[in-house]
Amino acid sequence: MTRLEDPSESTELNPELLEVVKAVQEALNERRARQRIEAIGSGPSALEAAYARERAKKPGIHRGIETHPKLLAAVVQCAGAAIISETVDGIVLTWNKGAQRIFGFADEEIIGESHICMFPDFLKSEEARIWKRVTTGETISNYETVRQDREGRLVDVAMSISPIVEDDNVTRVVIVAHDITERKSMDRALLQSERMQRERLAQLKTILDSVPTPVWIAHDTECKEITGNKAAYSLLRLPQGSNLSLSSPAKKMPYAIYRNGRVLAPHELPVQMAASRGIDVQDFEQDLVFEDGTIKHIVGTATPLRDASGNVTGAVSAALDITARKGAEEQIRKMAHFDALTNLPNRVLLMDRLEHAIAMSARNQTRTGVIFIDLDHFKSINDTLGHHVGDLLLQQVADRLREDVREVDTVSRLGGDEFLIIVPELRQVDDARHISRKLLQSLSEPYVVTGQKLEVTPSIGVSVFPDDGTEPSALIRFADQAMYQAKQEGRRTIRFYRNSDNAA
Repeated sequence: MTRLEDPSESTELNPELLEVVKAVQEALNERRARQRIEAIGSGPSALEAAYARERAKKPGIHRGIETHPKLLAAVVQCAGAAIISETVDGIVLTWNKGAQRIFGFADEEIIGESHICMFPDFLKSEEARIWKRVTTGETISNYETVRQDREGRLVDVAMSISPIVEDDNVTRVVIVAHDITERKSMDRALLQSERMQRERLAQLKTILDSVPTPVWIAHDTECKEITGNKAAYSLLRLPQGSNLSLSSPAKKMPYAIYRNGRVLAPHELPVQMAASRGIDVQDFEQDLVFEDGTIKHIVGTATPLRDASGNVTGAVSAALDITARKGAEEQIRKMAHFDALTNLPNRVLLMDRLEHAIAMSARNQTRTGVIFIDLDHFKSINDTLGHHVGDLLLQQVADRLREDVREVDTVSRLGGDEFLIIVPELRQVDDARHISRKLLQSLSEPYVVTGQKLEVTPSIGVSVFPDDGTEPSALIRFADQAMYQAKQEGRRTIRFYRNSDNAA
């Protein structure tokens, strides 16, 4: 793009330039050039007249120039810039080696010819307007435009165009042009690079926003500015484009981040660790706890971002929302360890709890009671009222059992209408007898199921560690045998295994 300086910023013709042009005219005194110049216009040279006027103003400065015209001519010829003088009609009068180097025309090809051969077609109308301004006396400085050389190739140039005024009329024009093709090429390459960079960033943002995985980008090592994709803002319940940094938040975040039940500080989060310490963070589990009580379980990774020299400039982090997976794992765990109907521990979890209770009693020299409960005539309820009613009854039995035992005790459903209770840390056998009597009374109270009053009684068998045995499976078997003894002896009663202290 061409650029034209404001006319108010232009300066008067440089006296030294007039001297240079004069020296050029004196040096290029070949017959052919002189004939062409004389054919163009007769009378005294306007350049010579201008030079004379400037010399009269500052006579002391030009004493050396008078005695060294060939030196000045040589300087002009060696100049890297193109120094050209033309008539007001655009006919070339003088042409130095710099002009030849830039535009490719030799002296004999261009002197006496119109400068129009150097104008690209697409600039001729614009250049006509510029030339009109110059020929009316305006000086134009640092005008960036395009010319074409002898072969028709475009050349980027920066030009200063100065009119030579004689008797209030412009008679000649002096042009100094610099080849800026290389700089312009670099500028265009830089602009192209910036444009491509912007396009890549836009494409990257589009890609990241289309990914369902939350992604965070820390733009500095202190993580004062962190942005994310759409999934990240959606997960954190924050407006798109807001700063996600916890180091210098603009406002209070609607969530806290926990790990193993403890709130994490900003420097303990994956993206901050990667940015500040330059390390990779893998499979970092954390919990997002929101103000409304919602909990999101996520597992994150982070890696530092580095510049060309390897210095850390920030970090990028991604996270997976594993809330559904955690819920499924918990459901599987419950299915493996808890009864689906009553939500009581099943046989698998029961055995683990019983082993732990026996170990505690052995260490503390106490007793552990195993209470086996079976409901009397439960099968008749299923047969007459249906399994649905039987299931509701079992749930009410489970609720009563939970209420009647201590927090340290374990209530388990073995299957059907059979329940087993672990009572650890007993000081004597009578403690187990006292708890059993309490359960017998509670479970014998009437139940109301689907509007119907039902009466069910339990038969209870008890074994005690270490009096009856030391192995978990043996203690359960002995309690089961004691329960069957209770059924054989009339139901709705309690029996201890025969090796226990059954004094009463």
